[in-house]
Amino acid sequence: MVLSECRQLMADKAIVEARLVHDFLSAGWSVHFIDRDGNDYPITDTYGIPCSYDSLKQAEDMVQQVGECPIAIDSLFRFAER
Repeated sequence: MVLSECRQLMADKAIVEARLVHDFLSAGWSVHFIDRDGNDYPITDTYGIPCSYDSLKQAEDMVQQVGECPIAIDSLFRFAER
């Protein structure tokens, strides 16, 4: 979803959480918004390619540009926590 679509979902109170996910391929962070039904909406460019941010701070700032919601940071070591 492009930013304008994410903002519209936020305005409609459909988004319940933002999840920041570490992207191993780009070594950056992607932002995924989660709605009430558990659907995952990553921030994408106009071509539908997920955006990647250089730092965790940049990803958090992007969430704040869309709106206020709880932020969860995906654990980098989730595979080892099982």
